[in-house]
Amino acid sequence: MTTGETDLTELAAHDTSSRGFAVSTRQAWIVVAGIAVIVVQAIVYFLLIRHQVEAFADLMGRASNFQSLKSTGNIYSDFSIEAFTYPPGGILLLSPLVLIPSSLLAPLWTFGVLGALTASLYIGLRYLTRLSITNALTLAVGGTLIAPIALSSVFDNIFWGQIGTMLTLAIVADFLVMRAPGQGVWVGLATALKVYPGIFIVIWLIRRQYRPALTALATVAVTTAVATAFYYRSAATFFHQQIVGSQELTHFATYSTAEASSSIADVFLRPPYFLGHLTPRESLAVAAVFVVIGVIASYGAWSRGREFTAVIVGLIISTICSPIAWNHYFSFIPLLLLLPLEIGWRSWTARVAYLSVAINMVPWPHWKLVGVVQVLLDHFHLYLAYVAQNATMVSMLLVLLTAAVEFWPPSLRPRAILGRGRREPTQSDRADASLAN
Repeated sequence: MTTGETDLTELAAHDTSSRGFAVSTRQAWIVVAGIAVIVVQAIVYFLLIRHQVEAFADLMGRASNFQSLKSTGNIYSDFSIEAFTYPPGGILLLSPLVLIPSSLLAPLWTFGVLGALTASLYIGLRYLTRLSITNALTLAVGGTLIAPIALSSVFDNIFWGQIGTMLTLAIVADFLVMRAPGQGVWVGLATALKVYPGIFIVIWLIRRQYRPALTALATVAVTTAVATAFYYRSAATFFHQQIVGSQELTHFATYSTAEASSSIADVFLRPPYFLGHLTPRESLAVAAVFVVIGVIASYGAWSRGREFTAVIVGLIISTICSPIAWNHYFSFIPLLLLLPLEIGWRSWTARVAYLSVAINMVPWPHWKLVGVVQVLLDHFHLYLAYVAQNATMVSMLLVLLTAAVEFWPPSLRPRAILGRGRREPTQSDRADASLAN
């Protein structure tokens, strides 16, 4: 190799490394800028919310629960609407809250809520498209800026200091990003914290994806066991009173809860029905029917290579089929906007998903009129309250049922089921039939 060739080679190598460094530096600046935008957004919402009545009530309630735990040794000692409603695994997973100064808890949590939503949108965009890191992150940050303004469910997640966007991130990351041997850990932690994400373990089992399912189950078991070892009195109370004694269901059986909840079961606990119209077991039976439909729809979408759609269906059934579904449970709604990227605009599921997003852009909680004596309302406000109380649930149910029709597995269609007992005629049968004729 001549000296000139050597110089050219070194120059090309230097130029290539410089370009690579420049690209990575640009990506790093975009990430820093995105984080800065979310930080500013979190500060703005914190300043807007902090002086409002019941601002960050759930978050501060959790912090006070741990103060009660210190004094009584039982975090469930005062079980009420604002008390600790998580299983023992939640005690362990939320215990780091005591390490955060109370003055920083709300702003940091607000940043976590918005950051989790940004991460979920980013993962969805990267999974479904060929967008670069910078473009996907830019769109994700833009979506996060708009979501709390357009959707009351996302705003409520911030206002109350809830965990909805974080649970969504754990599930989306576990299904779309994680691979063996770690796949299943995040769903397991989410299930140990909130129980309802356990439906995704069922989805893995139906698919015969046993490794992530067993990993998730092991994570739930280990988390619960460690929590029980550290907080034995609390764990004993939870298992004996909340699970065996069904207090986990019955303590929510109030008119104000039924009027505010978007669970399928709560439809039958408010007018034109009445509180107690269904027993807790009957409510679970109603929810179980839609769980089965949803799991089949999720399986059908996955079997057609539509993993993102399968996850969305799972999020819907884990929410509307739970015993109670507050408005902030639906903070995953922004992800519905990404469905056409996977199944196309011609898909009825994608079209209904956009309709559902449009329905939920209406601030329905404002008209639910929770706690108002409805006999005092005129007909217009009575009907408006009824529509508001059911709008979110119906919109989600429409997406679920449309997906079930569109992605129902061929093997479970009536014609396929009825034809299973029929044997295809063999060559010998045809020969015998021709001789008989």
